[in-house]
Amino acid sequence: MPLSLSVGGERGNDGGELMAARRAVTAIAAKDILTWFRTPSAIVASLLPPVAFLLIIFVVAGAVGRNPVALVVEDNGPQAQRLVSVLEDSDAFRVRRTTPDDATHLLDTLQVAGVITVPASFDDDFRAHRPDPVSVRINNLNLDFTNDLRRSVPAAITEFYAGQAETPITVGVAELDLRPHDVDLVQFELVPILVLLLTIMGVVNGGLAAAREFEELTIKALLLSPISRATLIAGKILACWVTTMMVATLVLILSYAFGVLQPAGWYWLPAIAAIGLIALAGAGLGTALGGALRRFSAVAGAGINLSIYLFFLSGGIGVAAFLPAWIQAVAHFTPTFYGVDALEAAIFYQSTDNLGRDLTVLLATAAVGLGLGIVSLRRRLVAS
Repeated sequence: MPLSLSVGGERGNDGGELMAARRAVTAIAAKDILTWFRTPSAIVASLLPPVAFLLIIFVVAGAVGRNPVALVVEDNGPQAQRLVSVLEDSDAFRVRRTTPDDATHLLDTLQVAGVITVPASFDDDFRAHRPDPVSVRINNLNLDFTNDLRRSVPAAITEFYAGQAETPITVGVAELDLRPHDVDLVQFELVPILVLLLTIMGVVNGGLAAAREFEELTIKALLLSPISRATLIAGKILACWVTTMMVATLVLILSYAFGVLQPAGWYWLPAIAAIGLIALAGAGLGTALGGALRRFSAVAGAGINLSIYLFFLSGGIGVAAFLPAWIQAVAHFTPTFYGVDALEAAIFYQSTDNLGRDLTVLLATAAVGLGLGIVSLRRRLVAS
């Protein structure tokens, strides 16, 4: 009988200790979450870089998406108007109808990338089967503008002739897309920016939450309280992960409402799994950074710089597969590269290609990040 009472007492004791540890973890996490919401510097450090890159992407997309061109039409005949219609409907241009003098002014003042002129003899030459030149003046200030116009104008003229009943153009183009639909440039860049947000939220906020305790000397009070070091570390990491997921949820809701990031069907599951693992890895790495540096400014600077480098390597300003070979090699050792790949496949293409590989890498990264955070903070707590 005494043995039964003893065992029951120990089990009850263990259960009570477990409940107390859970309450302590929740309390520490709640305190850190409230502190983040009440700390403007932490919010700015987390949100400013992704917002800045988003604004840059909007500006760049407007500059490189559809080149502005001036169109001078000197012939009002039906064939000339058909060509004008083809040019105006092209995805490569933003056409501005104007006079020859105004077109020259626009080109000289860098308001357009080129001037396309349909000559007054266009219809007459067309009916007489004579050479029918369309002149293009290009401001070749850089290769991007120049090559876009050199490719797009001949393509539009080819499309014009291919639509004629009797045409000398016998070349046809059959397009077979790899993906089910096209993705807008800004929409495409939102995924790397989302991963940047997750990384910065995890690394910076996890680091700041740990560093703040050392910088403000509140770590002494926490160590003297009746909680274990494991409970303290778990609370710190949980707070960072929850804060990151709250912001990510808000971003996803807004993106879905505006129709820019919309996973279909069950593809929400791999998208949420990838987001959760990136946030967890960031929280662990941030906690490790905070335990190592122990200063607010040092953690913010190191965390933001690390996150931005990961952003670029994961395809933040272009498709990683099109970058130089040595950068591609480095990118494949970057965990955020696999996060971007998983989210793009789930959100844009409803594909499971490489999904197992991507989630495995993210899971391993989360485990390593948590391990580093636990070891770093535990070592620093012992030293304190």
